[in-house]
Amino acid sequence: MNKLSKIISILYWYQVMHSKKHLSFSAIISMIADKFAGIEDRSGKNSSNSIADIMLSGLACMYFQSVSLLEFQRRMERKEQRNNLRSMFTVQSLPSDQGMRNVIDQVDSDVAFRPIFKELFSKLQRGKHLEQYQIFPGKYLLNVDGTQYYSSDKVSCKRCLIRGHKNNQYHCHQVLQGAIVKFGLRQVIPVMPEEIRVQDGDEKEDCETNAFKRFLTRFRKDHDKLGIIINADALYATTPVIETIRDHKANYIFKINPNNHKTLMDNVQSLDKSKIETLSLRKNKLIIEWVNDVELFTSTKVRTNYIAAWELVPQKDGSNKSQYYGKWITDLEITSDNAKTIIDGARAHWKIENECFNSLKNHGYNIEHNYGHGSENLCYNFYNFTLLAFTIHQIHQLVDKLFQEMREQFGRLGSLWERIRSLVDLLFFESMEMLWEILSGKRDYRVPPI
Repeated sequence: MNKLSKIISILYWYQVMHSKKHLSFSAIISMIADKFAGIEDRSGKNSSNSIADIMLSGLACMYFQSVSLLEFQRRMERKEQRNNLRSMFTVQSLPSDQGMRNVIDQVDSDVAFRPIFKELFSKLQRGKHLEQYQIFPGKYLLNVDGTQYYSSDKVSCKRCLIRGHKNNQYHCHQVLQGAIVKFGLRQVIPVMPEEIRVQDGDEKEDCETNAFKRFLTRFRKDHDKLGIIINADALYATTPVIETIRDHKANYIFKINPNNHKTLMDNVQSLDKSKIETLSLRKNKLIIEWVNDVELFTSTKVRTNYIAAWELVPQKDGSNKSQYYGKWITDLEITSDNAKTIIDGARAHWKIENECFNSLKNHGYNIEHNYGHGSENLCYNFYNFTLLAFTIHQIHQLVDKLFQEMREQFGRLGSLWERIRSLVDLLFFESMEMLWEILSGKRDYRVPPI
């Protein structure tokens, strides 16, 4: 290795190690505290708590997945004149539950959370941690999908959508979520979501594809040079969405529904068989076929590339049964070199449902729990608190060696968080890192002096 190569290598590893410091728990909380401190308090309640204390308390509850966290810390404060929210989350004064909700209800979600998601993403980029998520050189899969996280036939606010039939309507909150994913990687990297709601000055109900247009516009402002491939279901395979993606210099992979994309399927089926490319993999068990430059809709003359894949599953009688993976369209030119990667990317769309939404709903984060509805932004802000906590946890698992060592001591992630919650409720720790070191077996617990 020559002198220049050594210098480049040293600089690279310095950047990586420096970035890991900036992605430690304490560094992340310090950054978030600075961002929260700059929020305007519009509650008009003359709270004795700072806006940063209130917002950090909300985040802490979601981080520990505990709705009773504040009460336990108040007891500790009364008994010992100290608490874990101060030592871990820099909260100087614990708010009351109702006081916290009153203030959070008035906080502008985009102002409060977008800069934080953007900064976390940038820290991952600078530390080279995102490079492993590239599906092609300089290209990342950005999975998008909508989900519902609140519904009620009694409690509502002006932000609520109205769903259901005329005689059986209910109010709900929905969101369009995006996340960077990679097949073969467990962790997903969520980005700032877009609320699906009636827009100011518009009497029509909002919908997922309209929210997507706003989402992509704002995402591009935050990450104008990032190469992205939008990975979504058949709902997005429309001319307006494709044009929006082109306008924002992105690519797409969309699943299609043959019943809703008859022009495309008719065009593919009418082609001479010699024009349809085929690739057989896994000893002819995985079959991929594709054709480039076919018309999607006659009315708009949109042209796209079609790809399908299926597996031949051996049966007991010796025959093979075709099991379809699916059919998709993409504006990426398909070749024998990239067809398998495109299929892997397309099939990774399930990761936003399973690794993101399923985790948020069914694995401790309780995204559908009613933390209080409010009249303005309370419901959506608690969604963002929960998503932010989940994102921080994903970063811990991705880059934090101490967290990873602690994680290895527990067979199930849920068991780890149960242990963390019980210890945080009962014992004082000088820092989060102190707690992690104890749980990873690196040190014994000794009561810190008051």
